[in-house]
Amino acid sequence: MIKYIIVGQGLAGTLLAYQMHKNNIPFKIIVDPSLKSASEIAAGLINPLVFKRLTKSWMADTLFPIMYETYTEMENMLSIKFIEQKKMIKPLAEQDIPMWQKRIKQGKMNHYIDRLDDNLKLEGYKPIEHYGALVQTGSCNLSMMIHAMRNFFKQHNYLIEDHLKIEDVTFKDKSVYWKNLSAEKIIFCKGYKDAQNPLFPSGSFYLTKGELIEIESNALSEDFILNKNLFVLPLGQKRFKVGATYQWDTINEDTSEEGKSELLTKLDKLIDTDYTVVNHWAGVRPTVKDRRPILGVHPQNDSLAIFNGLGTKGVMLAPYFSEQMLQLLENPLAEINEEVKLDRFF
Repeated sequence: MIKYIIVGQGLAGTLLAYQMHKNNIPFKIIVDPSLKSASEIAAGLINPLVFKRLTKSWMADTLFPIMYETYTEMENMLSIKFIEQKKMIKPLAEQDIPMWQKRIKQGKMNHYIDRLDDNLKLEGYKPIEHYGALVQTGSCNLSMMIHAMRNFFKQHNYLIEDHLKIEDVTFKDKSVYWKNLSAEKIIFCKGYKDAQNPLFPSGSFYLTKGELIEIESNALSEDFILNKNLFVLPLGQKRFKVGATYQWDTINEDTSEEGKSELLTKLDKLIDTDYTVVNHWAGVRPTVKDRRPILGVHPQNDSLAIFNGLGTKGVMLAPYFSEQMLQLLENPLAEINEEVKLDRFF
């Protein structure tokens, strides 16, 4: 018998499996190769601030050191580089400036705010009259990381490529059984598909569809991430990821001309150079109603658990909360953040 079965290898499943590997805990991770996760197409932006009220993202000061430490460990283990730190430029309207001046004067976010300035001209962009510049920002190449970790799991005999049907999972004598596997616990990390998982309460998720495009442009600056109504994220080799849309009515993984048109309309307000659209993606974010992750063991079944709901800030949240999830699995009395406990939906 192994100790844990992880179902799904998006961002949550990948980080939880990494924590188990790091701590020499026997596990298997089940991946359906026919399914794509939202993590694989997401931009993986790293941004410590919420621009609407210019506040810190939830727990940013706690999350950031652990985030960079964990991803650096993984990069070294895999011998690849999937984290890129790059300054972020936030164009500002006149009415935004007093709030930025106030926050800078307060000093509580000055390790994230590089400066507030005027008159910026970036190659390929329309002139930016006022802007704020952020540091400790950047991106995670999630597709690269997830596929590299999948190969790692396969090499270490952790990976099972198969489609798990809920009806094939049985629980008996404080153990879980699926096909020829038995374990102490099964942990579901299936992203938005867990919103329809009958083993957990319905109604906890508030799913959002998002669309992104990739463009190619020889004359667009690759020096910064630009963020105004959408993000323009340099990928290297004159490629840029642009996104994202938010849609709550139609939840599917199909690209749409409406989504593409919305992105191009916003993009054309920012840049003044030619470009070509080379890719178009859609995915569903596993966002939760209260915008907090879901961690925990089912209160009526000690062999059933979930780690999900990382949402749009997933790159920042996953390292810290995968550690917390493992602590909880190993010790039911472990202290974890009250706001993320699965119990809140029971």
